[in-house]
Amino acid sequence: MKKKRRRVRKFLVFVIIVLIMIIALLLALIMKRTNDNKVSQPQQTQEVVSKKEDTETNLPKVTKVDQSKEPYENTITVSDLDSIYILVNKYSGLPEDYEPKDLVEVPSSGENANVRMRKPAAKAFNKLIDAAEKEGFILNACSAYRSYAYQTDLFNNGAASYGEEYADRYWTRPGYSEHQSGLSVDIRMDNDCSDLDAVRYNSHYGWLLKNMHKYGFILRYPDDKEDKTKIAPESWHLRYVGVDLATYLYKNNLTLDEYYGA
Repeated sequence: MKKKRRRVRKFLVFVIIVLIMIIALLLALIMKRTNDNKVSQPQQTQEVVSKKEDTETNLPKVTKVDQSKEPYENTITVSDLDSIYILVNKYSGLPEDYEPKDLVEVPSSGENANVRMRKPAAKAFNKLIDAAEKEGFILNACSAYRSYAYQTDLFNNGAASYGEEYADRYWTRPGYSEHQSGLSVDIRMDNDCSDLDAVRYNSHYGWLLKNMHKYGFILRYPDDKEDKTKIAPESWHLRYVGVDLATYLYKNNLTLDEYYGA
């Protein structure tokens, strides 16, 4: 009888020891997983940070332009004319004889003949047109490249009709128009040519504002940025700056003028 009890005790002790070993093993595994998660988390964060840094390293490095004085005072002339990032505004102008060498025709509303943009801008605009078609609306150009001479007539006619102060708000003087760069385009939506601002009231305009940066375009003269652009809002005027810069400006609610220091 005593031997039987001893055997039972030994068996119970054995079972208890085995259970303790199993519990210890399980605790060790739990602690290992916890430590692994703690180690891997910073690595994941680092990967996200690295991707953000990689995106920002693709942004163009530009020389800031002094835009603190009155428009057309202390102006500079753009030198890197091949760049898609150039600033053309009332402080930074283009040479009188400048005409881009790579102008190609883009789909237009038919109001103006031979509507052209620089090749990289035209390629991107065609992709945006295709995306618009898939979204269910027609997008095309009303006007794009304009020569120095054309801008001279446009500004002078405006000044003669409405006064120079009015013309300065709604147009730019020759040499200071983005249209001469071949990188900007005035758009039409669904072939509504009743008024340039008609695009604002198109049901797909919201989609365009939220998605054009994916194709390298920005709204050049937003409603709330006249103090920076020195131009009255233009819902129809898009500017090509490439996907990286367009995305950065869109996400940070910046104009090209602000990117250059305005």
